[in-house]
Amino acid sequence: MSVKRKLFWSNLLIFALPVTVYLVATYLGDAIVWDYLTRQTFYSLDHFRTAVRDVQQTYRVITVALVVVTFLIANYALSRGILKRIENSLAQLSEGLRQLRTGNRAYRVAEDADDEFVNVRSDFNSMASQLQSSVEQVEQNEKNRQELIAGISHDLRSPLTSIRAYAEGLLDGVPQTEEDKRQYLTTIRDKTADLQSLVNTLFLFSRVDMGYNADKPELIDIGRELRELCAAISQEYEEKGLSVTCSAECACEVFMDPDTLHRIVMNIVENSYKYKTGAHGRLDIALTEEREYVSMAFRDDGPGVPAEALPRLFEAFYRSDPSRNGKTSGSGLGLAIVARAVRNMGGVIIARNLAPHGLEIEVQLPKQEGRNVAHIDS
Repeated sequence: MSVKRKLFWSNLLIFALPVTVYLVATYLGDAIVWDYLTRQTFYSLDHFRTAVRDVQQTYRVITVALVVVTFLIANYALSRGILKRIENSLAQLSEGLRQLRTGNRAYRVAEDADDEFVNVRSDFNSMASQLQSSVEQVEQNEKNRQELIAGISHDLRSPLTSIRAYAEGLLDGVPQTEEDKRQYLTTIRDKTADLQSLVNTLFLFSRVDMGYNADKPELIDIGRELRELCAAISQEYEEKGLSVTCSAECACEVFMDPDTLHRIVMNIVENSYKYKTGAHGRLDIALTEEREYVSMAFRDDGPGVPAEALPRLFEAFYRSDPSRNGKTSGSGLGLAIVARAVRNMGGVIIARNLAPHGLEIEVQLPKQEGRNVAHIDS
């Protein structure tokens, strides 16, 4: 029963019980007084009047005392019941706050009681859930930051070590011929180019991660853009050992920057090329139009990834899967950039393993009118 309903009934009973006691006491008092008077012997009219007056005074005092005692008892009992309900609800909320303060973010108060505090309990649980999600997000961001720093350190160390080794070799006169010196300098140049590429990729990743609005979005025919891009890169990757095919016949329009589309496609294509098995691999790109979004599916015939690695596939520098690690070079940021670019546009990116082997990356881009869209810098 709610506190409001309890308060209503308690107020009613506080007045009803004393009235009932008064009526009962009056009825019984009259009967007792009449029985008492009929049993007495009176010697005069004054004697009778005096006896009646004394009995009535005693009767009135007893009746008033009963009414007052009944009122006080009823008021205490009913008020205590209401206060106990309020105290229990406040105690639950206080315990919830104490649990949150001590770090138990999974604590929730019961919401089964039907009273005025049900909304407060619901709001408390909602606040606790949001707090738990926020703290977990902060912890995950801190973990990602640490992994990002570790990945950057790892990727910078290798070219820097090579540059220093070859530079020291030149200073120590290790290469004797002009051809050897040229080879040393070429290696230093290539490693420097790798460093520059990594720094540029890191800069792009940071811009994408922050969702900076620096692109030039427009309403584009994504099918035509995809066909033209595949036609431009298919020959190059065919010579590298990756056959790229494209099925994008639907006339689908999305609001995005064409350079962002190219960057998404090229990063996924490059990822499939790096992890292809054997001398020749295959990547099929399919574009379909759904009710609320446009889907680009990239399906390769590579080794795929373990099921437990799929949720982390789009994390920066994630290379824990042995089948997609070790033999390849690169910053480890390609799919992370793709994922953040897609999410900045309000889209969804999904990775799935294919049977018997291979990996599918699906990019779902919303069909929107071109407002409230975040973009990335080139």
